[in-house]
Amino acid sequence: MSWWQRALGLDPQAIPPHVFALDADRLRYGQFLRQGTLVRFRAYRSVGLPSDAFLAGPLGGPPRDSKGFAERVAALVADASEASGTRSGLKEASLVLPDGWLRVTFTESTDLPRAAEAADEVLRWKLKRLVPFRVEELRVDATEVTPLPSQAEPRRLLLGFGSEALLSQVEEAFSAAGVRLGLITNTSLALVAALAGARDESSRSVDGFHALVAVEAGGYTLVFARGSEPVLHRYKAFASALPEDARAGMVERDLKLTRNFLDENYGGAALDRVVLSAPPEVEPLWLELLAEGLSCPALALDGRILPPLRAEETTAPWRDLAPMLGAARLEVS
Repeated sequence: MSWWQRALGLDPQAIPPHVFALDADRLRYGQFLRQGTLVRFRAYRSVGLPSDAFLAGPLGGPPRDSKGFAERVAALVADASEASGTRSGLKEASLVLPDGWLRVTFTESTDLPRAAEAADEVLRWKLKRLVPFRVEELRVDATEVTPLPSQAEPRRLLLGFGSEALLSQVEEAFSAAGVRLGLITNTSLALVAALAGARDESSRSVDGFHALVAVEAGGYTLVFARGSEPVLHRYKAFASALPEDARAGMVERDLKLTRNFLDENYGGAALDRVVLSAPPEVEPLWLELLAEGLSCPALALDGRILPPLRAEETTAPWRDLAPMLGAARLEVS
C-alpha cells in the first residue's frame, strides 16, 4: 500500500480519527470525529521536545536520543488514549511532518513497471535527476496526478520523499507504544486537504485554482491546487545568513516567477483564493509579500476558512490545528 497515495487520500483506506503532528520542537495529538458534514474536535494534547531532539540534516535527521524520544511518544500516546476515551488503547493514527522533512516534487513519465522493485528503481532514477540528495538513503513513493496541458509524457507523477532513517525511527517509536502509523503526510498537503473541504464551490469556478503558503522555521512552501490535488508544490529553504529585507526581496521575486507557472500552463488562470499559514509575528509581512508576488490578496488561516468544526478543545491555535484536521479529512470510504 502506497504511503504517498494515502497522503493524498487516494488509497481506499479508512483513516482513524487520531492524528499526531511532529516537528523539531513539539509532538502534538488531536482527535477528530466526523458527524455528517461537521467535524468534532474532541481532544488535544501537546508535549515539548528538547531543542536538540533530532540530528541536523537537509531533510531532518533521526532522533538524537531514540530511547528518550520513544519514551516521550509513549507518554503522549497514553495521555491521548485517556483524553480520547479510547477504552482499548490508541492503536492506529496518522502523522503530519514538516514540509522540510517530507518533500514533494513532480515528474513526467510513461507507464511504470508493474513489479514493485522495478517501479521503485525507476522512481529513484527520476528523483536522482531532480534533487541533490542521496536517493539510496530516502524513502520514495509516487502517485499519478492530472497531467499538465503542455507536458511531453502522458503521465504526471507526484513524488514524495523523506529520510528513511528519520521515518523508520519515528515509526518504530510509535510502534513500541502500540500505535501503527497509517497515513504519513506533510503540513502543506494536509492543509490543502483541509482547505479543499471548506471551499464554497457555489462562488468559485469549477476549474479554479487556489494557493496555499505555509511558513515554517526553516523555509516556506507554495502550493497551487485544484480542489485537493496539487498542481504545483515548491518548498524553499531559508538562507539563514541573509538579512530580513534581502530575504523578503528574494521571496517576492520567487513568488512572481512561480506565478508564471499558471500563465504558461493554464493561460493565465486566476487564483480564486490565497491562504497563508505563518507564525503570528511574521504574518503581516507575508500577507504583503503574497499580495504583491501573486497579484492576489491573501487570507490568514483561521477557523472561518476551514471546514465546519465543533471544538470541544480550544487550546490549539489554528496554525497547529488545521494540518491535523486536514489529515483527518483524508479519510476515504
